[in-house]
Amino acid sequence: MANQKELLPFVSAMIVARNESAYIEKSLNSLINQTYPKNRYEILIIDGNSNDNTVEIAKNTIRSYCEYNGKRSINIKFLENPKQILAAGWNIGIKNSNGKYVVRIDAHSFVPSDYISKCVAVMLKVKDAVCVGGVINSDTIGEKGKAVSYVLSSPFGIGNSKFRYSQKAEYVDTVAFGLYRKDIFEKVGYFDENLQRNQDIDLHAKIRAMGGKFYLDPKIKLTYFSRNTTKSMIKQGYQNGKWNAILFKKNPKSLSIRHIVPLLFVLGIIGCILLGLVSSFLWYVLFIVLVLHLILGVVFALQKTKKFSYILTMPIMFMLLHISYGAGTLISLIAVDGN
Repeated sequence: MANQKELLPFVSAMIVARNESAYIEKSLNSLINQTYPKNRYEILIIDGNSNDNTVEIAKNTIRSYCEYNGKRSINIKFLENPKQILAAGWNIGIKNSNGKYVVRIDAHSFVPSDYISKCVAVMLKVKDAVCVGGVINSDTIGEKGKAVSYVLSSPFGIGNSKFRYSQKAEYVDTVAFGLYRKDIFEKVGYFDENLQRNQDIDLHAKIRAMGGKFYLDPKIKLTYFSRNTTKSMIKQGYQNGKWNAILFKKNPKSLSIRHIVPLLFVLGIIGCILLGLVSSFLWYVLFIVLVLHLILGVVFALQKTKKFSYILTMPIMFMLLHISYGAGTLISLIAVDGN
């Protein structure tokens, strides 16, 4: 009888990186130290011409593991990503992978040692799923960006993205850093390399349109290192909103209500300010709406922390995130329509 381990499907795990010297060691180590049998998975590191020591750190990490484990070898390949963008890197990894399943994690993330094992177990159990994933815990290196990580992991901050907070195993509209059936890419195509952001939203919409299903199991967990300053959070929010508009122009069905709400919020603010010149009553309406937003910010902040300074600042951060996101969408829509 064949060894049970030999019957497990072969998995390709990918990290796409560029100038990630601060994070690559932790991210790569988390894949190297998986409980999944070493001969049943490979690791692909796709580097976008890093000009820091990302690749050197990755190679030293591999060397340290092999030396510590009696020169035990691990199946790792380095690939080049000359376009230096995520979508291109993911596509290079998928096309050069040997696995029946492919899973990608961000260089800004790390996974527990049972991540691949749990993903495969769920995939083999939920046979009609084309992609399975778990729940992301947002964190930061050090205390500096804790409030930002709380905002970006709150339903009030990022909407109903169930991979941020769900405690229920269920079919969902999308998962993050999931395990995919590799053959799905042959059916629907690969990540759109013309999109600098939201490539996964676009691809997942195509998969759903073909009847593909996504499944989330909260027993599968991973940690993502979010932006660690309010300024970088605002910048990221603006860019995400901007690319939502571009994606909407390409495929309106790819976006859900959570992607549109910040735009409606910003339009409401602008509308109340302008129409308030005609009727000052609308300025009072705007004031009430903003106060209610801040109150909700306090409520959701209390769900994350009891630290007084965070409870004071997080409501403002929620508002700044929503305004920057909505402004990015609005400005991009105007720019697109102007072409």
